[in-house]
Amino acid sequence: MGNGGSAKPLQDPATKYASPPFKKQETPWPDSYIIGTTSEQANDPSANLYDYAQTKAATTNYVRSLAKQLAPKGIRVNGVAPGPIWTPLQTSGGATQEEVEKFGAKTPMGRPGQPAELAGIYVLLADPNASYATGQVYGSMGGNGTP
Repeated sequence: MGNGGSAKPLQDPATKYASPPFKKQETPWPDSYIIGTTSEQANDPSANLYDYAQTKAATTNYVRSLAKQLAPKGIRVNGVAPGPIWTPLQTSGGATQEEVEKFGAKTPMGRPGQPAELAGIYVLLADPNASYATGQVYGSMGGNGTP
């Protein structure tokens, strides 16, 4: 049952603090941006990563929705969706030794990415020259699909 549109929308705490109640011309952060980290798992989940994939799908939708909410205030919101990236998580007990050895091998590049290979995407999204980019999720997946 609907409420006839009379309910006031809830404000997410992150939105509340990222975006005080200013009009666009009063926004104290003219080149402000938020960058969320999602994952290829958001759109192509692995069977054994259900919980992780679910949170990354939520982050993807959060980025796209928040971008629409904050664009009138001049705040850009984008996301980065990495594929298999080599981090300490792979060797910390999250995967078997066999899985670690094959990690990233199914990408067209045949290897996992390195964290430094994502840095340029974050820098681009933070740059004021990317001022028309909002609500986007940029992938870095070694040649696999789209975010």
